[in-house]
Amino acid sequence: MNSRKKLFATSALGVALCVAGSAGAQELDYLGATPQVLSEAKAQPASLPVGVQLVELERWFYRDDTYSVRPLPSGGSQIHPGSRQGVLGFISYYPFEGSQTLYSCNTNDYRDRFTSLDPNCEGHIKMGAAPITGYVASTQLAGTVPLYRCMRGGLKPGNWADHFDTTNANCENVKNPANDGIIGYIWL
Repeated sequence: MNSRKKLFATSALGVALCVAGSAGAQELDYLGATPQVLSEAKAQPASLPVGVQLVELERWFYRDDTYSVRPLPSGGSQIHPGSRQGVLGFISYYPFEGSQTLYSCNTNDYRDRFTSLDPNCEGHIKMGAAPITGYVASTQLAGTVPLYRCMRGGLKPGNWADHFDTTNANCENVKNPANDGIIGYIWL
């Protein structure tokens, strides 16, 4: 690699780490993050693979539906429906080596928006306007924590259910939780 490319790559990594560091310096109140999760993330400096461009993973609530999205560009005409609950952490806007695509899906009855690693949304509908939420690490990297997909509500057919993402392995102690497992790793 010539010295200019090496300097650019080093500078880009430095900028990315500063962004990640400034996010931590702002002491964001990460949704679902327990003191253990926060200390786990702070135990090692963040490791950002080449190509990562950090973007917030926000959680929103609309009617009976909790869903995760990245922020919309400011000044645009689109808005997410409902109210913003806060930030779960950071994902990448672009794919990177060792990443998994996080798809934005909706159940066939349009009652539950959810994230999925399945490009076919587990037999449901892929969101048309923004089918990809972003990219998560497939294995735990320094400075990342597990992102779980949980579900509150009933498990019987016909019962209301709400999938939501969290960094809390106990699904934030919601009533009738079901933990679908780790769907990837995100930066705090």
